[in-house]
Amino acid sequence: MIVSLEGRLMAHTPLSCIVDVQGIGYEISVPLTISLPKIDEIVKLWTYAVYREDSQSLYGFNSVEARDFFKLIVEKASGIGPKTALAMLSKFKLSELNHCIATKNATLLARVPGIGKKTAEKVIFELSDKIKKMDNVSLTGTLNTQQNDALLGLIALGYKRSEAEVAIRELAEKFPEASADQLIKNAIAIR
Repeated sequence: MIVSLEGRLMAHTPLSCIVDVQGIGYEISVPLTISLPKIDEIVKLWTYAVYREDSQSLYGFNSVEARDFFKLIVEKASGIGPKTALAMLSKFKLSELNHCIATKNATLLARVPGIGKKTAEKVIFELSDKIKKMDNVSLTGTLNTQQNDALLGLIALGYKRSEAEVAIRELAEKFPEASADQLIKNAIAIR
């Protein structure tokens, strides 16, 4: 199973990219919300592979959390395939999807192309308990000291743990040397 790829970005469109990993080009489907570097720069994507009788597809994400959320949707929400799951992550940020499912907002989820109100209600019913379990899991072991301090600071300011972790991880990728104060200020500014 391919769980991540790191290599040179050869080309990209809004919903796919080609990554050269030691001379082998991988075509990877990505959500519209993904952040990719410039062509010929190095990119690392967390991937989920789908194997069918007649095809093999790779789906790529900037974070383990986005990949795991995609995997949860595809594997646990009946009737939702990879393309619809990708549309969900293209329409909303991960924290917004978590909040939408946790608050049982079927009307908002139904805005995703390919998902009607009944399907949205079914997805929420099937995933709400699993999303709550994900919210309770702490991923702070993979954060450095400044990032962990920023995470705790955001939680103290009233952010949900899952939203705070997503914000800190996104900012940590862009600003790996940022202090806890800088991370908190940037997280508040973008949310």
